[in-house]
Amino acid sequence: MQEVFRHWDTATVGLVNGFLEDAGIKTVLRNWDGCNITEIPIPAIYPNVCVLHEKDLDRAMELISAFQNTVESTEKEWLCKSCGEFVNETLNECWNCGKHVN
Repeated sequence: MQEVFRHWDTATVGLVNGFLEDAGIKTVLRNWDGCNITEIPIPAIYPNVCVLHEKDLDRAMELISAFQNTVESTEKEWLCKSCGEFVNETLNECWNCGKHVN
């Protein structure tokens, strides 16, 4: 078993797990509830996806790389001047502090 993807957001981890399974790659989810035990981000306990069989590792990494490239090319953000968080460009107020974009 080999870890192939780790992220703080369970929705993103679930999405990656889903498209790997749709491609016929057997996976195991770990730390699914780990990110909810503290408000301080601890990457070691972020939810992650592991590939069960080593023979599927290269294909899984190709699929994840393609996913990340797609997300990076379509995701645009603005920086909140009030709290310093990055916010998706489709939002007109900060998700963290509620400040409206100027």
